Amino acid sequence: MIATVHPVTQPLTGTIAPPSSKNFTPRYVLAACLANGRSVVSRPAVQDDAVALVKCCRAMGADINALDAKGGVVDFEVVNAEVVDRLEIHGFGSTPKLRNPNEPLNPDNAGAVFRMLLAISALLPWVSWVTDHHDSLGKRPNQDLLDALEQLGVVYQAKGSDGCLPMSLEGGLDRIQAHIRAEKSRLELGEDDPFPITVAGGVSSQYTSALLFLAPLLGVDVEIHVTGRLRSIPLIETTRGVLSAAGVGVESNSERSIHLVRRGQAYAPRRWDTNGDWPGSSAILAAAVAVPGSNIRLSRLFQDDQGEKECVPFYERMGATVRHEVIPGEGELLDFSIPTDKPLEGRAANGDLCTDAVLAMMAGALFARGESRFVQIKNLQFKECDRVREPIAELRKIYATAKPDPEGGTVLPPEKGVWYEPEDDPDIIHVNGVPQGFIGGIDVDGRGDHRVIMMLSIVALRCEKGLRIHGAEHVKKSFPGWFRTLKQMGVKVEFSEN
Repeated sequence: MIATVHPVTQPLTGTIAPPSSKNFTPRYVLAACLANGRSVVSRPAVQDDAVALVKCCRAMGADINALDAKGGVVDFEVVNAEVVDRLEIHGFGSTPKLRNPNEPLNPDNAGAVFRMLLAISALLPWVSWVTDHHDSLGKRPNQDLLDALEQLGVVYQAKGSDGCLPMSLEGGLDRIQAHIRAEKSRLELGEDDPFPITVAGGVSSQYTSALLFLAPLLGVDVEIHVTGRLRSIPLIETTRGVLSAAGVGVESNSERSIHLVRRGQAYAPRRWDTNGDWPGSSAILAAAVAVPGSNIRLSRLFQDDQGEKECVPFYERMGATVRHEVIPGEGELLDFSIPTDKPLEGRAANGDLCTDAVLAMMAGALFARGESRFVQIKNLQFKECDRVREPIAELRKIYATAKPDPEGGTVLPPEKGVWYEPEDDPDIIHVNGVPQGFIGGIDVDGRGDHRVIMMLSIVALRCEKGLRIHGAEHVKKSFPGWFRTLKQMGVKVEFSEN
């Protein structure tokens, strides 16, 4: 699908309800599935990743019903995103009701969903995993997690040296516990000594989160040691918070490089209320940043563990005005406005603290005066696409259509306007703003990545001839209502077939 996003001539306005959290939803659903009894996840995110998660959890033995506001059962599908009110989940517990699927499990294109479920599936005697997204999830590395599972006695087969899909595991709780007993004897560890598992943290925090979800189910004290610099620590905090709320305590050091999970703990059924999504909100706010004079309000946001809330102080440093109003039981109402009498200024941000907001923040920074820098963004290379090189390639196409500087300054060539360093393994992105905007009128590629599609949509707002974004349907991976939200704020969007 091609989405043609037209330029706006008036400031963006409106009160917007962001989607529910993409990061909390899978953790709540998984915690509910690992509990014995009935749990409810209210206001879950309903997008491609969540649909894939529910499908896989059902195949593994969980009883999950999606209900509307009146309690009627509805299909848990993206087309029902406005209808689904809650999920009612009867979990499979640790292993009593966990069952071997009759066919390979397919997590669609959901990396976090796959990795967390991959660890849990190690409790099955044998399981296989596949994906239809060979050029996206099929290329994402999982070797660090597979190496950690191998330390538990799990045998795996995977594609290539990076542990890519498709793959299969031979595990089972009896096999794992026998292996742990043998290893503790070999290492001369006592009965009360925790069993150590080592996992690399340099590529993704999802590996550590996956092991944290698995650890309480193993029947022994487990101590997870994270080597290298752990990426995306806010997501580890999200996992730890969900585990604690589910009745599983995790004792962690201040660096979050060591995590002790003691035996005898179990997931408890409960009601989970899903907060608004900060990554999606960062894109909504970036759309306002792009258009001088915009004033929008966002509801149902909380100061929770979602790192992407760091977009707000970044936009404030650029020159946006933000007011917070706390609504009891409903989080914050965020009033966000952009000045008309002065340009925004480029600023710096630590991308590792707000991973899923970086591309939206880059889009906003593209219309600020001067340079913005995003540091510690190395792990962006390992997402649905390479979120360093591929989106920058698209931004450079747009940059080549930059309007002349009305103050007579020189517009940088595209390769110097948006660039990264070092060349071989990027960890810093530089964005030089073009406050006057672009001509546009060109075709750009969403690269099969929801975050890239949102970034390009934001930039289109300040392109005199708009942009035609190919592959726009992939935005439903995290934010099915993205284009509807743009229209709500005053943007004209048209759709056509490729």
